[in-house]
Amino acid sequence: MAETEVNLSNIWRRANTKLVPCAIMVIVGIFLSTFSGNIRSHGVGRKFIAIVGIIVFIFFATAFLQVLTKTVHRFITLHRLGGGRASSIQFILRALGYGAIIVATLDLLTIPVGRILLGSAVLGIILGVAAQQALANFFASIVLIITHPFTVGEDIKVVAMGITYEGIVLDIGLTHTKLEEKNGTHVLLPNAVLLSNAAIMPQRHKHVT
Repeated sequence: MAETEVNLSNIWRRANTKLVPCAIMVIVGIFLSTFSGNIRSHGVGRKFIAIVGIIVFIFFATAFLQVLTKTVHRFITLHRLGGGRASSIQFILRALGYGAIIVATLDLLTIPVGRILLGSAVLGIILGVAAQQALANFFASIVLIITHPFTVGEDIKVVAMGITYEGIVLDIGLTHTKLEEKNGTHVLLPNAVLLSNAAIMPQRHKHVT
């Protein structure tokens, strides 16, 4: 336990050596792009400074997000919560982070964000209808991550749609959960099915990997 705490402390200490400078440069980029006007200001000098500021903001904001999400991934993996779960959380954080960076960049470029967000919402609805099953599994994985009715390495029995599966949880992914049955067979169970139609019964022991 003590060794794990030391490793976790080292992970965040190393990350901070990159996160802090990146955060400072993000602030510098915002300052450069706004302090003397913006990209639409009169004067070549002001426009150039604004462009440099926007480039600095995008570069270091992206670097900050990359370092942060990689650190979170390592943190979760070190806690033995599973590679799939760590990847799911990393994916969610990156999606939210990139969305925030895009919105902030558009604002620095003085591009109306409202119309773009409206168009994105309409496109999102269309894509959501087209990929309904995949999205259902993805959001089910988020619920499983938050509620964690079972963990990686746990021996469970799952009754889904009248079929019984019993074995070790190998991984919890973005769309499916991998289960190894007692006969060695690997089963991929859709997360949406686990969330809505499954009765999950943890066994008395956990598998040690």
